[in-house]
Amino acid sequence: MPGAGGTSWPVHEVGRNADIFDKDAGRLLTANSMLVSNSVHLHSNGRDTKAHLEIGFKLHPKGYVPAFRRSPSRSLGNGVDIDIRPMEANQQLHAYTVLNEPTKITSFEPHLHAPGDRMCLEAIWGYNIQTLTCAGYDHNWVRGYDYTEDSAPLLPKGTILHIIGFMDNSPSNRNIPDPRNWQGSGNRSVANMFIDLGQGVALTDAQFQEEMAKRREHLHLTRNDVVIGCPLCSSVPTPAQAAAAPRPAGGQ
Repeated sequence: MPGAGGTSWPVHEVGRNADIFDKDAGRLLTANSMLVSNSVHLHSNGRDTKAHLEIGFKLHPKGYVPAFRRSPSRSLGNGVDIDIRPMEANQQLHAYTVLNEPTKITSFEPHLHAPGDRMCLEAIWGYNIQTLTCAGYDHNWVRGYDYTEDSAPLLPKGTILHIIGFMDNSPSNRNIPDPRNWQGSGNRSVANMFIDLGQGVALTDAQFQEEMAKRREHLHLTRNDVVIGCPLCSSVPTPAQAAAAPRPAGGQ
């Protein structure tokens, strides 16, 4: 953590895979930095145990300058309204946020606790509601999911992101110590969190148009195609947008 500001890094959890940032949005790690972690997310196994955590970085070449910055409106969760009833499966939690800038969603990471069974991410744009990702969850082995370059959602400013958490507080969930207990929010594994820890990058209007133009060209999209996660990809660009789009190599 350099100086008084610092660069934030994703939370580590049990079984978690490596973070892969957008190739044009690498995080900056200055010389002589100190790594500080106050959120390792280990949980009790009922006996004295030693834990060993190693952290490594894969760096860009010298002189690399990121073109995109981290999305400030990508954070999505709800730690206030968690209300999980006892002895009941198939309960749902919901949280919403509005994107304040065009955004590329680069990863999805459901973060729940012991009752967590599944989480889905939706994008709401106008009258369109699209499911971007759904993933199962097991608090013993947490995973993050990175989108490929051609599937990373490209969402306009004003898009509503919606996560749905599916909770199982019943005897069929082996992670629950006692399903007869009501559960609310808290840091311990026997309490609950409800967060999408996935990453995203903020785009300028010009960068948003460029990203959509590359998607159209690479996937050979027409105006009749429906593109999950890119509600404007099939729209015909205006002359100004077309002029701002990158040209193929050797184009005039």
